[in-house]
Amino acid sequence: MTVAGSHCRWEIAMQVHQATDAHSNSNDPTPSPGTITVLAGRVFDPYTRAFLCAQAITVDPRTGLICDVRAQTQHERESAFDSDVQVVDLRDATVLPGFVDAHVHLFLHPYAETSWEDQLTKEPLVERTVRAVNHARETLLAGDLGTEGAGDADVALRKCLSGVHALVPGPRYYIANRALVPTGSYGPKGNLRVNEEGVQGISGAEVADGVEECRKAVRRQIGAGADWIKVRALLLLVLVVAYAK
Repeated sequence: MTVAGSHCRWEIAMQVHQATDAHSNSNDPTPSPGTITVLAGRVFDPYTRAFLCAQAITVDPRTGLICDVRAQTQHERESAFDSDVQVVDLRDATVLPGFVDAHVHLFLHPYAETSWEDQLTKEPLVERTVRAVNHARETLLAGDLGTEGAGDADVALRKCLSGVHALVPGPRYYIANRALVPTGSYGPKGNLRVNEEGVQGISGAEVADGVEECRKAVRRQIGAGADWIKVRALLLLVLVVAYAK
């Protein structure tokens, strides 16, 4: 869920996250008796493309999933709630479905600060991981509930963001691992050994030429936990990726 108006997104997102995190201590998938109820003045329905007034959104505190969206009852409008129900009052706000950012790199920061090549080859993995954790939290609190990223370390980060025992707050994270590229078409590139792929073994993509190499690369990435396969067709080359059978 996202609250319209950037000034209140952080406060409301943290309120819902903290309420959810306080109850996230069970693997039982059945709804918790101590549910979270979000009272919304208006809710945008993406199926009808209309705003629904005076809606109640029920959230399972152990999974963070929305269980129900319905019209508020008179009892709920009067704020007379049972003691085991936690309420987030947004009756003066508009609530939207969570946004999805289809292309993010949580381990990167602006190239105006540090170039892409230097981030990959000079920044320690610990520093990049700390940045990624901060970026994941900021992304969630900005209203993005789903994201797609690419990179080796993203597999481990996804595990830290997932499930009822997540280590850090963040969006649902779908990863593509390293992009598949033809030989010589991607970086970073060294100045001394210009014919080598990457710099000192560090590369921003996985080299795969032809159908057989692409098939093997797809299998390796799926085996490593990739949700999607990312392909970069560069230098007017067209790569056809055969899905692993």
